[in-house]
Amino acid sequence: MRMVGLAVIAALLLTMAAPAGASLLNDWFGVELAVGRSGNFDHDWAPVTSTADYFIDDNWSAHLGRPAYGGEQFDIEAMYFDDDAENAYVAVVTSLPLPGGTFFVGEHVAPGDLGIDLGNGAWDIGVDIDGGTGEVADTDLSNWYQSNQNFVAERGPTNFSGGSTLGAAEVQCYDTGLMEGGFGTYVFEVTIAKSLLRDPATGDYIGLDWTMGCRNDFVHLDGTFSRGTVDDPPPPPPPVPEPGTFMLLGTGLLGMVGFARRRRG
Repeated sequence: MRMVGLAVIAALLLTMAAPAGASLLNDWFGVELAVGRSGNFDHDWAPVTSTADYFIDDNWSAHLGRPAYGGEQFDIEAMYFDDDAENAYVAVVTSLPLPGGTFFVGEHVAPGDLGIDLGNGAWDIGVDIDGGTGEVADTDLSNWYQSNQNFVAERGPTNFSGGSTLGAAEVQCYDTGLMEGGFGTYVFEVTIAKSLLRDPATGDYIGLDWTMGCRNDFVHLDGTFSRGTVDDPPPPPPPVPEPGTFMLLGTGLLGMVGFARRRRG
């Protein structure tokens, strides 16, 4: 009984030490963030699944050709995308505190919403991130705006309002507890039913955009749906030989048996 009690206590302690809930970044994409003695990331950014699309933008913006304006606290580190038969999955790593944002030069900077392009132009689907609702809306460019007016938008809008609500995605934001470049590291993850994304087929395009309200850094990812949907027809079964083929096969076997008997005789 004593051993059983100790085992239960140990299990409880492990549960308390573990992050609350499953993490797409760790459990789906297989990316475990780590910071070395230099104070910089020293892990492998590549996801473990070959079907995932990803874009790494740590420290230097490939889009802007410079570090994030305002320094590390606005750096977007990486974006990941993958899908299965029912859902699409997105994970973004950033130094911007999530979900609350931060203050910069006297203004509150909120996280932007996730913009999705399904081939009909940028931001034709929006997922609410800053409000925390996960609302999925059918939008057009007129529904998008820049949420921080004191900053000049370097590339497009940041948040949406309006459009036609399609449903809701599951959105999870969390602090990883890691300090990189002197600032914290945060992740937001989105699980969205593919039925809300117009039931894409295998090979269909998806474009993803995310930034913060001040647009000090942004990330764009071109991805491809790789697993189809639950409504896709199943692959055809292997061909079944016709009855005539079976008869030929049986005749051949009988012939071989007769030949073997003749040789014995």
